Amino acid sequence: MGPFEVLDATRAEVVDAIVDAAVAGPTEAVHVYALHVGGLNARQDQSFVEAMRGADLVYADGGSVVWLAKRGGARTIERAPTTDIGWDVLRVLAGRRGRPVRMALIGGPPGLAERAGAEMEASGWAQLVFATHGFHDDWADPLRQARGAAPEITVVGLGAPREMVWAQAHHEDLPAGILLTCGGWFGHIVGDEKRAPTMIRRSGLEWIARLAQSPRRLAPRYARGLVSTGAILIEARRGSPKS
Repeated sequence: MGPFEVLDATRAEVVDAIVDAAVAGPTEAVHVYALHVGGLNARQDQSFVEAMRGADLVYADGGSVVWLAKRGGARTIERAPTTDIGWDVLRVLAGRRGRPVRMALIGGPPGLAERAGAEMEASGWAQLVFATHGFHDDWADPLRQARGAAPEITVVGLGAPREMVWAQAHHEDLPAGILLTCGGWFGHIVGDEKRAPTMIRRSGLEWIARLAQSPRRLAPRYARGLVSTGAILIEARRGSPKS
């Protein structure tokens, strides 16, 4: 879809792919990125596009992404919100390991990653081994500490498209293991932002609940998303072979 490629997979298959990659014991960071409306809006940002193309796995986090993918020929793709599959990955990987997953959290204002980490540890599926905020001027020392903590999963919440560009730029300095970008997941974990009811989430209309909570921040983003979705669809149709 446009400049992006996304995995044609169910939510459960996305989780299994991430867990399998973690169990394989990678010797460098395995980049796992979500594509949602924020990514579609940044489709003309070349550094972001290059980062997405350099990822090891890109999955569909947004309903608009699923809609576009199905019109491009995807057969099994499902929406896999990071706020949900993040927990699924921890649960399944902890079960495979027989112990909590060693986890590093990077992002948000000071203190947020630590608060989110405490909630994750309370689940019994994670052990927080490193946490830091997302506003360092120099990342050399924080990333050195992160590598020394040897996490199996490093979760980066800097917001798209920044988090993908950041992860790609710091690839050689990141801990080995899964590198999962997560947008605003930390805020959801600690309750700063509430999730929509389950039925709304399953219907793919969670964006309505999010918009109601943060209209000034999200209304322009979703409006641009409608334009981006339409533009990508038109570009795809123009590029389709004539019948």
